[in-house]
Amino acid sequence: MKANQAAFEVGQLAWDMARGYATHIAAIRVAPRLDGKAIVRLIADYPSDFVQRKDGTKWSFDTQDALVSLADKAIAAELPRIWLAGSLLGLGDALKGHNYFDRAPALELVYHLRNGIAHGNAFDFTPSGLKRLAKYPAHNREAAFRKITFEITPALNGQAVLFDFMAAGDLLDLLSSVGLHLKRLGQGEPPRRITEAERQKLIKKRDAALGRPMKR
Repeated sequence: MKANQAAFEVGQLAWDMARGYATHIAAIRVAPRLDGKAIVRLIADYPSDFVQRKDGTKWSFDTQDALVSLADKAIAAELPRIWLAGSLLGLGDALKGHNYFDRAPALELVYHLRNGIAHGNAFDFTPSGLKRLAKYPAHNREAAFRKITFEITPALNGQAVLFDFMAAGDLLDLLSSVGLHLKRLGQGEPPRRITEAERQKLIKKRDAALGRPMKR
C-alpha cells in the first residue's frame, strides 16, 4: 500500500490520459498510411465492428465506412479535441473527489481548465472561482514538464480553453506533470522544486515511455 494510495491512483489516471492520447493520435495517423493490400486485408478480416449498448445489443458500424471517415477533415480535427476535453473532465472529477489533494498550482490549473471545458470550452469565472484563484494560484511554473508557462488570471474570462489558451502538446505536458506529482505524493515523497536540468531529463524519460512522436 502506498503512503497515499488515492493520490497514486489519480496520478496514474493522468499519466494514462497522456499515453492514451498518443495511442489515439497514432491510430488516426497510421490508418491513412497503410498500403492498399493491408487495408483490403483489414476490411476482409473485420468487415464490421460494434460497441455494446447497456442491454447487451450491438451498435454496429461498417469498417470501410469508418476508415473513409478519417479523410473527413472535420472529424479528424475534432477527435483530438474530444479526447483532451474528456481527459480534463475525468481528471478534474477524480481530483475533486479528493479535494485536489495538496492544491499544487498544477492541480489548480486542471481545476480551471476542467471548468472551462464544462462551460462550453471557455473560461467562465464565478465569484467562488475567483475567490479560489486568489487563495490557490493556478499555473505550471513548477511543473515537471513544460515548454511555456501558463497561469490562470481573471483576464482570461471568456477565452477559449482548447486550443486557444493551451495547445494539445501543452495539455499533455500538464497531464504528465500532474501524473508525476501525484505519484510522488502517493509514494510519500515531499514536494520539491525541479531544476531545469532535471526537467530536461524527465522530458526525455517521459517521451521514451510514451513513444517517439510520429513525424507528419
